[in-house]
Amino acid sequence: MTEIVKGGNLPVPGQAWRIAVVRRDAGDGVPEVDASALLLDASGRVRGDGDLVFYNQPVHASGAVRLTGQVRDGERRVADWLEIDTERVEPDVQRIVITASSEHGTFGQVPGLHIRTVSAATGEQLALYEVDDASTETAFLLGEFYRRDGAWKFRAVGQGYASGLVGLAEDFGIVGDDPVEAPVEAPRPSEPAPLPGVTKLPAPELPAPAASEVPAPAAGASAPGRLFGADFPEYTKEGEGSQVFTVDVPLPPGLLLVDTERRGEGYFCVQSLEEGDKYGYSLANTNLKNFKGRSVLWFDGKVPLRLRVDDEDNKWKITIRPGSAVAKLGRGAKGRGADVLLHTGPAGELLGTLRAVSDHEYFGVRGYGPATRGNHDYTSLANVAAEHPRSREPLPAGPLLVVVESAEGDWTLEVRTPKEQRSGGFWRRG
Repeated sequence: MTEIVKGGNLPVPGQAWRIAVVRRDAGDGVPEVDASALLLDASGRVRGDGDLVFYNQPVHASGAVRLTGQVRDGERRVADWLEIDTERVEPDVQRIVITASSEHGTFGQVPGLHIRTVSAATGEQLALYEVDDASTETAFLLGEFYRRDGAWKFRAVGQGYASGLVGLAEDFGIVGDDPVEAPVEAPRPSEPAPLPGVTKLPAPELPAPAASEVPAPAAGASAPGRLFGADFPEYTKEGEGSQVFTVDVPLPPGLLLVDTERRGEGYFCVQSLEEGDKYGYSLANTNLKNFKGRSVLWFDGKVPLRLRVDDEDNKWKITIRPGSAVAKLGRGAKGRGADVLLHTGPAGELLGTLRAVSDHEYFGVRGYGPATRGNHDYTSLANVAAEHPRSREPLPAGPLLVVVESAEGDWTLEVRTPKEQRSGGFWRRG
């Protein structure tokens, strides 16, 4: 068996695996722990509530993933066992994440937490990952099985959450309403695996996440969008390399949508200029290749708008549009790089995730209301710098421009009803 460290990955041969989530048994200050699994698509989201396998839904409808039982030994250890059969995993499922959660305590109170993978065909123990940095978390993403070049691999993740199973699952797209029950096969019993010695393996380099082109949302007229400024004919400027230019058409005061597009790679920056050529507000600031993005700019209308472009001899295009051209957020959206969407619903929660494609792993989202009177007059909706940025923040009632201002990679946004307004049936233990 191979022990891997946080972030490490290795191939997992065979077609069927058994996975044990092991820890100290509950009691004497140690809380109960539950194991679960989520089946995720290429965007890192579930396709529906049925893609969560947990105590109230122990077998996936496809039969590919199941909770098979709990086993204790004489050393006060307990293991929740799961099984994964790759022949039954549906083609659009790209990742299966294994999690642990506790309703009545934190993982800093749980000694000996680890996850091990065993070949169902041979009984060989393939991988073990021990969590040694738990503190106040109430849920953990322990590890994940993922497709890579036609084969499956296992990665030790070790990402903690302070929101329990409910918050962790909702971050991956679980709505939390009571699901429609699907006929499933009865779980099969399991036996505990032996505990031989282990050998350390350094963490290999993580594979880069697969990048997918996400089309920009179509611009469509929106009555609430007109609250952010008067309509006007769109203005377009095309150029190459670095330059400063003045927008030579009249623009009304208010929030303007600024679309930026650059073919090529390298650093690309677009900023407004104030009196004396002082830098004003950043409208694009990226190293993404073939960048297409959208930002907002508060324009007071007192003097013509001047913009500065910094680029290394690539062709670019900048288009300025009125607020009425914004696309609606709805219940959710996904994209790459900077964007602006319109929220028109009631107050709720905004869940955001970023899969970064560079070392700049920062996710920033801002909200601008119709009463905005400056570029710095906004509500922060996400402000996260982490290895896998995720956020959950209050979302004010619309109309509100939701501005993804910093996202060097692929992101998702989802609007949720506040927890206090939801039914807890799905999460109530059976």
